Amino acid sequence: MDMKHLLAAQLEFYRDMGVTHLNLELPSLQSLEPGIRDCYLCGLSLDRKGVITGWGSPQADLMFVVDALSGEALQAGEPLAEEARELLHKIIRAIDMNPADVFITNAVKCCPGDLRKPASGEIETCRSWLMKQITFVDPQIIVPLGSTAAQCLLSTTDPIGALRGRIHYLGKYQVIPTFHPEYLLHNPKAKSDVWHDMKVVRGRLKRT
Repeated sequence: MDMKHLLAAQLEFYRDMGVTHLNLELPSLQSLEPGIRDCYLCGLSLDRKGVITGWGSPQADLMFVVDALSGEALQAGEPLAEEARELLHKIIRAIDMNPADVFITNAVKCCPGDLRKPASGEIETCRSWLMKQITFVDPQIIVPLGSTAAQCLLSTTDPIGALRGRIHYLGKYQVIPTFHPEYLLHNPKAKSDVWHDMKVVRGRLKRT
């Protein structure tokens, strides 16, 4: 998409979100952050404890989408809590990549005030922000981690166990779901499944 059409899409998006005044500048991933932080489109905005927009490279070939933001992750200021984040970084290094060269974000950006699981309507509302982030990062491959992230991206109710192990498509983007690192911490036997999925990711990245 050229810059003219990208700018037009950006302006149309903010118009649909009810924004009437913009500080016009070249659109970028970073330009989404104020809108995400000040979003009031769903009930999560009423008592959220905080917001995380994402972490990593804005031009990443590989993008990870994790489940809803947890209290521990919010405290750390990153999309994942410490143990899960360290495990994900190990997985990324195992496929010969630097964690700083990927982009990681949450399917739901707000941390619920009562730390409950976001409702389906709240997940769907936040999907508009996620899709805009995907447009700006423009990765080759997206890896949703866990059921919420995979269901959000693929608009399905199938669990992660039924979705992983194969390649899906979201428009031009390859989507390769796998288990959440937090799940692996409690179910280490599933690490072999994740390693299988990540080898597929590595192979697909090397083809381009």
